[in-house]
Amino acid sequence: MTIRRTVFIIAIVCLAVISLPGTSVLALTRQEACDIIDSRGANPICGMWRIGGDGALIAILPEKASTARFEIYLLDSPDLSVIPGKKIGSAVTTGQPGVYDAELASSQTMLKKRQRYIFTLDRYGYLSFKSYKQGKKISLGRLLPYLFRVSVSDIDTRPSTVDGAVKIYPSTTSDKPVLL
Repeated sequence: MTIRRTVFIIAIVCLAVISLPGTSVLALTRQEACDIIDSRGANPICGMWRIGGDGALIAILPEKASTARFEIYLLDSPDLSVIPGKKIGSAVTTGQPGVYDAELASSQTMLKKRQRYIFTLDRYGYLSFKSYKQGKKISLGRLLPYLFRVSVSDIDTRPSTVDGAVKIYPSTTSDKPVLL
């Protein structure tokens, strides 16, 4: 009796997870991404991009009936825990040409937690990422007397513009600038 009840509960939970909004059993393939890019991808950011550090492949596709909003899908990743073809974020155009405000999921298991980025597309077709944060910060060190305050800070001398991606499809050559 308890085994049947356990199997029944597991089946109900699996069905509930599959039917949640935002979770889809079907994933976007590379060919489907190419077809969408060919039919709707007039913006220079639309395409498939290979991220430099880990080699992940993402697709930036325009949303239906919108020229200013884009969907970001992860097509391939060296991390085997990530499901390929899932939507991992979105981007919108800003007032500056070639600059986009994007939100990406910080991990596949926590799709609700987002990391914010500024994507910058240069004239040679390279896409650079720069993360930023918004919100309030409380410094509890201000409550301590001055003598006992110790300042601990992170040192990062890595340039902020080295994180980025190279366009794979549709191909652009580096000697032919992308007009923005």
